[in-house]
Amino acid sequence: MSEWETILSDLPPGVLQLENQVAGHTAAQGCLGLLKTTSDGTILKPTGKVLCGIREIAFYERLEEARQRKREQANVDDHLWTVLCQVVPKYFGHPKHIIDGKEVEFIQLEDLTEGLKWPCIMDVKIGRRTWDPLATPEKRKAEENKYKACRQRFGLCIPGFQLYALRDGGKLIRHGKDYGKQLTEDNIRDAFLLYLNAAEDGRVSRKLLEHFLHDLHLIRDWAHHQTTYRLYSSSVLLVYDAAQLDESKQSKQQRESLTNSHGTPSVRARMIDFAHAFPTETPDADTVDENYLQGVDSLVDIFEQFLASGQVG
Repeated sequence: MSEWETILSDLPPGVLQLENQVAGHTAAQGCLGLLKTTSDGTILKPTGKVLCGIREIAFYERLEEARQRKREQANVDDHLWTVLCQVVPKYFGHPKHIIDGKEVEFIQLEDLTEGLKWPCIMDVKIGRRTWDPLATPEKRKAEENKYKACRQRFGLCIPGFQLYALRDGGKLIRHGKDYGKQLTEDNIRDAFLLYLNAAEDGRVSRKLLEHFLHDLHLIRDWAHHQTTYRLYSSSVLLVYDAAQLDESKQSKQQRESLTNSHGTPSVRARMIDFAHAFPTETPDADTVDENYLQGVDSLVDIFEQFLASGQVG
């Protein structure tokens, strides 16, 4: 039994390994990876390096303050934080658990796949530059060489995704970083079409695209106005339930709204991973995060092109 298997076999009561993690540090890579609580279905994300944990917790804590505000805010910055609350997973604090005899701090978040029968998940890393201002020269060089073709052209890359392929009877298909590294300007759209369960003739669900674009437009609009942070190595997580696309098994209301059995939207685009969220330095205090914005604009453009192509159903 490997070291990570030993660790996972000794998790605290009520805590399990998250089986549908598609990117990031995973147990299979010798890391702890994401965990899931059985009591409330929330996700536990290890904070990792001390400074990364401090930055990410601070970001979520500030966001939670905005989420808790009940009165209307006139301040532009407060308004942007309120918008951000709509496109970031809900935050439930930073508990500590004993893992393999050591105290580990986690960030507790909502599980975006809760209630989904066939969760299709894609991690889209945003930004042409993924290394932060504190990165060593070695780290910068390593990051610059990853997913180079896609990051230079689109300001984004795809480190991992999974889908339940309707054309194959709901067969689970998973692709990781090796697949993502082969993507270029010529074939990256094919990866999105695969993830979106496009039919053999290339047709994609119009409702699916419209639901994704609703969230992506919020993220893009936020990125076009916010000057408070510079985000590095942050991602947009795309989530939907492939079972909801099988119209023969769904009610008319579910087909039209793409909701799960609890009436909750099953299609979501959410901003995740803020371990490298740096407050804007003074010289750039009034400028937007062009690095992040390029990737979000590209993602929106790709989905809008699918919608405008006429290949929708």
